[in-house]
Amino acid sequence: MNDSLGKQIKKLRLRKGLSITKLAKKARISKGYLSSIESHKTNPSAHMIQKLAKALEVPVEQLLNIQVEQLDPEWVELVTQAKEIGINKEEIRAFLAYEAWKHSLKEEV
Repeated sequence: MNDSLGKQIKKLRLRKGLSITKLAKKARISKGYLSSIESHKTNPSAHMIQKLAKALEVPVEQLLNIQVEQLDPEWVELVTQAKEIGINKEEIRAFLAYEAWKHSLKEEV
């Protein structure tokens, strides 16, 4: 079981000034279930983690305490420009996969 998840939920709940009852109501789960998550007696499903993140108004990554690296601003700009000229996400992904594959071939040589 993930002890840090329960601690993170409680920390965020307290930081936002919410009681267990208020957060449970906001997430549409029982107070007892939320209490058992916070006290590490229950390991919530991915769906439940999403509901709690939404109720706490934080990204799931923050709830799970995962460090999210910032994207390179140049890559963000390139993707934005590609979208503006009508290149869709799948085409961008395919291109990036192709470029990664070409790069891996160069490293093998």
